Amino acid sequence: MRPAVLRQFVSFCLIGLANTAVYFGVYASLNIWLPYLAAHVIGYAVSVVGSFLLNAYVTVRTRPTWRAFARYPLSGAANAVGSGILLHLAVSRLGMDENVAAVAAGLLVTPLSFVLARWAITSGAAATRRSAARRPSGDPVREGASRE
Repeated sequence: MRPAVLRQFVSFCLIGLANTAVYFGVYASLNIWLPYLAAHVIGYAVSVVGSFLLNAYVTVRTRPTWRAFARYPLSGAANAVGSGILLHLAVSRLGMDENVAAVAAGLLVTPLSFVLARWAITSGAAATRRSAARRPSGDPVREGASRE
């Protein structure tokens, strides 16, 4: 693995750990006043936004875009599905302890989640740059004027 990619992967993992703490902190704080599912949704939303922004600025070192933000949840979905499948196989086929299997599945699927998150951020930013470059000069969208 190249040093730049290794740095990005380590950064991605550390941000993931921090976001887990953020999620739990928001969840636990809100769960005092809100139903647990509402607290979960808000905590999850806060952690996804934080994860996206930190990974864009720190891990990939690029300016976040709306396109990248729209693509970013794919990495979380792949993580949930992949770790769920691995968890099921580890428990049902290999007879692993459920808690140990959950940690192992999460660790095994992290590289896939990293690749997808990096793709989402970089391809979203690249698509936004290409789109901006194609707009003709004087275009009201580019100039910030309103169309009448």
